Amino acid sequence: MMHPTEEILKELCKPAQLQRLLKIESPPLLWLVLRSLVLLLSKEPDMAREIRTLLPAVMEALRFANTSITLKVLKIFRNIMRHLGKRHASSIALKLAVKILPLFNHVSSEVRDNSIYLFKDLMDAVLWYKKGNMKNVVCKALLPLLFQMSDKTTSVAQASGEALVACAKFLKWEELEHWAQEENTVGIRMCLLHQDKMSVKGYLRQSLPYLKDSQASLRCEAVKFIGLAVQYSREQSKEVLDEICSALQPLEDDVYLSVRFLAAQTIQTLTHRRQQAPSAGSRLSALCCWPCMAI
Repeated sequence: MMHPTEEILKELCKPAQLQRLLKIESPPLLWLVLRSLVLLLSKEPDMAREIRTLLPAVMEALRFANTSITLKVLKIFRNIMRHLGKRHASSIALKLAVKILPLFNHVSSEVRDNSIYLFKDLMDAVLWYKKGNMKNVVCKALLPLLFQMSDKTTSVAQASGEALVACAKFLKWEELEHWAQEENTVGIRMCLLHQDKMSVKGYLRQSLPYLKDSQASLRCEAVKFIGLAVQYSREQSKEVLDEICSALQPLEDDVYLSVRFLAAQTIQTLTHRRQQAPSAGSRLSALCCWPCMAI
């Protein structure tokens, strides 16, 4: 646990040695290796280009789902991305973006902060011919970033707002960029729902886990979005509305009054819609009978 000596840091400068050490299956020992690598890069920034072949192995350290190891991995990548040109950074940017997306709502605010800023850097690192694939990942990040703008940790909320602006620029979505720059969550919600009606169902699915978030502000944001999304899309089946109501019901006993009020109000609206909505089976029957009726 001691501070690595100059001799150890020199030994770490050998990529072959690092490759072997990064395969260690013991989290405490792997943490020490990553910590030494962070120190090495802080002392020798030029090493970033020399050890770029090790980036896949560094990324694989995320498999342990250990907060300390995760933080070290994020710091290593944030450091390295500053020193690698697009030609080298682009090869791993897409894979890494997919890996860190779930970290936006990590229990550690420091992990949330670092993962969101790294995601922003990764968008800049992608070469033009890979932007199509990155676009799919960026679209999946929009809703989580909107929710994290309500994070109780100021640095995370700020990082989320900045990243959402960067996402809008990447997607060349001027309306979203405008509302994100204004930090107008109402405008952002409406913008996401108006852009593509086919995406509404995906957004609803993406919102449901946030109803169990530890932060009341994020639970509130999720309920608001779900209520608006269901009102906006009038093609939800009775089964989907039942699922959403079931997910919302525990919030009627939430410790926070604002969450309880929003949940009860949204459930009431959904119950009314559910009474009018056809079931998936009845809609299928109607579609099957339609040609016969036409004849």
